[in-house]
Amino acid sequence: MRSQDRQERPDTAVVTAARAGNRQATEQLVRDCLPLVYNIVGRALDGHSDVDDVVQETMMRVLDGLPGLKQPDRFRSWLVAIAVRQIRDRWRRGRTPLTAEPLEENAHESDPGADFSDLTILRLALSGQRREAVEATRWLEEEEREVLALWWMESVGELTRGELSEACGLTPQHAAVRVQRVKERLETARTVVRAVTASPRCPDLAAVLTSWDGRPSGLWRKRLARHVRDCPRCLSSSSDLIPAEGLLAGLALVPVPAGLAGLVLARVLAAGSAEATAGAGTPTVSGASRTARTIGKLAAKPVATAAAGAVTLAAAGVAWYTAAGPHEPGPRPAVAAPLSPAASSAPPSPGTPASRTPTPTSTPTSTSTPPSPSPSTPTSAPATTAGTRFAGRHALRSVDNPGDYLSQSGRLGVLRPVGATSSAATRQAATFTFVPGLADPRCTSLRDATGRYLRHYAFRIKLDTDDGSAIFRKDATFCPRKGSTAGSVSLESYNYPGRYLRHRDDLQLWIDPSDGTAAYRASRSFVLVEPWS
Repeated sequence: MRSQDRQERPDTAVVTAARAGNRQATEQLVRDCLPLVYNIVGRALDGHSDVDDVVQETMMRVLDGLPGLKQPDRFRSWLVAIAVRQIRDRWRRGRTPLTAEPLEENAHESDPGADFSDLTILRLALSGQRREAVEATRWLEEEEREVLALWWMESVGELTRGELSEACGLTPQHAAVRVQRVKERLETARTVVRAVTASPRCPDLAAVLTSWDGRPSGLWRKRLARHVRDCPRCLSSSSDLIPAEGLLAGLALVPVPAGLAGLVLARVLAAGSAEATAGAGTPTVSGASRTARTIGKLAAKPVATAAAGAVTLAAAGVAWYTAAGPHEPGPRPAVAAPLSPAASSAPPSPGTPASRTPTPTSTPTSTSTPPSPSPSTPTSAPATTAGTRFAGRHALRSVDNPGDYLSQSGRLGVLRPVGATSSAATRQAATFTFVPGLADPRCTSLRDATGRYLRHYAFRIKLDTDDGSAIFRKDATFCPRKGSTAGSVSLESYNYPGRYLRHRDDLQLWIDPSDGTAAYRASRSFVLVEPWS
């Protein structure tokens, strides 16, 4: 989706003419590219005093290197790659970052010393979840913000994934892994922002924050995320968060300050005049009026504002929710082996040592591998065969976090440690009854002790009471597939084939598409064991 004020991509003819030294084409190129470069550099550095310098350096390097560009049609990815190199150079040289004000002290007018998050909020008049998403970027590490800046431009429609991966010098698969990691950390940061800014604040969280100076950082994101993950009150407060992609779709770029635009264009004109004078021996036409006109266009560029109401937020989320759903590459995994009806469902003995975990339930070997359903029909019945669904009460133990189990915190699905010495409530929260799938009896649905079903909403795993709707039945239906290790199982979304129930870095549960890595396959794999309660 294009951002509301998306710059037109430079035409190959304009790039070719600028490469040949055409003055008008060069200025046009600067006008087209400056907003993109400014937003990438600004979000990556998040230090406004450095942003102006790096943007100017980037544009001058682009113009200096333009005559040597062999493929004008790849100008955009080449441009972004130069911006990324300049960002990294600035990090290596060292800089004095501008620290954000504490979250409780929100500025109400533009401050020349504000960080880029402040500028985004103020200049685009953001509110609600869009504002929270921007504030959450402050909690990322420096190296994470580089990928964030590029993914942000991809989400608003300014870059393609191919341009992003080329700019980073990565394969598309590797780029996808890095983007997914940053997205997960941004989502974690959003839950932290929601918890920290809650009024009244959770008393237990307030105790954790006694030594916090009020300034966001990656280290504090990790510390606070652990509390949020295990605190039902804090976790439930973030249950309505719309995925960041839905919030960014159609969001405007932060407009380039007129002063910065003027500096860049003045340097371009000065360089062009010097070259023309040296080459032709005569002065060029005056650039003053042209500079004024160009700055005027940049400064007057309309700023699209984000809607502040719940209706618009919901619309943004629904639009992305219905359009999303990339599929996992490669052939579909074979159906997991059926659960033995004779498997024991006796709970662990109260006298069992705390370190002991339930014994995996035995599973006979499945002899058939179903055909892969068409990705174009997400609501068609996923291929399973009779007798391959699970039944009865079980717990699901994580493959890559063996001490953690699929569980719940309030209405949200999480991964959490469970042992024989855990409380009765904790053990009950990690026990589910597997029933025939609500949308397709060949698959399965998971029901907790209170009658709520595990389902996805905006790709996040939640527990809700069946409302009888068709969409609920589909959201609450998962089809078993082979896991990453022998005897393990993965649960594929019924209505979003290619997306699997998995835990992210913060141990919250989502349905996500594959990034092709072994870590992803492990994070979506579970071992069925005896019920905890």
